[in-house]
Amino acid sequence: MLDVETLNFIKQEIEALLNQGSEESVRRAEEMAQMLEARIQEQRQMESDIVQSKLRALVAAHPWMAPKLLQQDLSKIAGGKASAKSKRRKVITIATRVTDALSPYVACRIGCSDCCHMNTMIYEHEAIRLAEVTGRKMVRLAYRPINEVFAHGAKFNGKPCPFLREDRCSVYEDRPLVCRTHHSLLDNPTSCNMEIPPAKQTRPPMYDPDLLEKPYIELNVKHNPAEPWGNIAEFFPD
Repeated sequence: MLDVETLNFIKQEIEALLNQGSEESVRRAEEMAQMLEARIQEQRQMESDIVQSKLRALVAAHPWMAPKLLQQDLSKIAGGKASAKSKRRKVITIATRVTDALSPYVACRIGCSDCCHMNTMIYEHEAIRLAEVTGRKMVRLAYRPINEVFAHGAKFNGKPCPFLREDRCSVYEDRPLVCRTHHSLLDNPTSCNMEIPPAKQTRPPMYDPDLLEKPYIELNVKHNPAEPWGNIAEFFPD
């Protein structure tokens, strides 16, 4: 969420770029202004009455989804003595319960595939699972720093997932965690449209995906800090 300090800092950066007066600095200032407007729009959507009422109804119907309770459940999994593979399965099971609980409140429907055109980052163990269930050949990737992974993955924005078939996920039951956590609490999926210029794209309001994604990342880093990861299309280019 944007706080006053961050907002003022961004505004100062935009003003400084405009004062430089060069064509490049003006272009960068315009991009920053567009991104700032997109972030403000995200915050407005998240704070809107319709989204907040859905979140309240969701937790009322499923008390275990109250953030503190869900965090407790995930902490128990992380602190258990089971194998990393077993712990991952348990997190995926909870993610499936979350998806089912969210179903009445989200814009996601069969045939909606906007999120399948996003920069979908997955771990090697998730790619291995997809290769096993589909029989597709998987490319092994080297471990790369996070900035390099995202910089390379950005080129896949707007391109369909290699497992998308006629606007439906062909590996839905075995899809990676990041695919399970994405959704929109709006009444339509327009915020997920990847045809919108990157600087103007807004993240749809969601039941906080970090509640699941952060523990999953921490679990994987603890098990294998050098596990390769990247865009799903890098693992399956053909």
